[in-house]
Amino acid sequence: MFLPGEPGGRLVRRLFGWIRGHRARLLVLYCLSLTGAIGAAFVLRGLTFSLTTHLSLSDQRFAAVSFLSVNEGELRQLVKSAEGAEEIQNRIKPLDDWVLVQAMDGKPRVVHVMIDAGMTRVSAKTLPLSEKGIKLVFSRRMDRPAHEDPFSIRARWQPICVAEMNGQKTSRVIDLNQGSFLGNPVMPVF
Repeated sequence: MFLPGEPGGRLVRRLFGWIRGHRARLLVLYCLSLTGAIGAAFVLRGLTFSLTTHLSLSDQRFAAVSFLSVNEGELRQLVKSAEGAEEIQNRIKPLDDWVLVQAMDGKPRVVHVMIDAGMTRVSAKTLPLSEKGIKLVFSRRMDRPAHEDPFSIRARWQPICVAEMNGQKTSRVIDLNQGSFLGNPVMPVF
């Protein structure tokens, strides 16, 4: 509407001029735009998922996503080394459900994940994490789906602890106060 000659208006009249009434035409345009935007979001989600290193160990009910530049084998080794630590075992064994591990580098990325999960910005920034190094965020599944796919769109996760890694060993595990997550557990993987 701000371009000379109003090309958007001409395009709408040409494509949807057969619809009588301005409101009906706007309703059709709104529905088509909404459908197109949601469809594009699903396509982008699928593309992102295919380009991100991830793995699902259904026999152990472990899922992992890497935001590092590692391949699936390296991610598997990182998860296995952290999972084998007694500190981590004590936290995830009682869950008896799927566990999601997100591998990332540096405190800012962990802060972002915590904010997405419903933690306030102030609480997330004050987490006692070192600024650099690999961090693994362990999350528990919050929904009870009939379908077991940990990467489904309906899967909801809530972080329970963060493990700081020193090479292939867990150097420190930080428990997360579950009361700090004020919002709904709406942390989809992608």
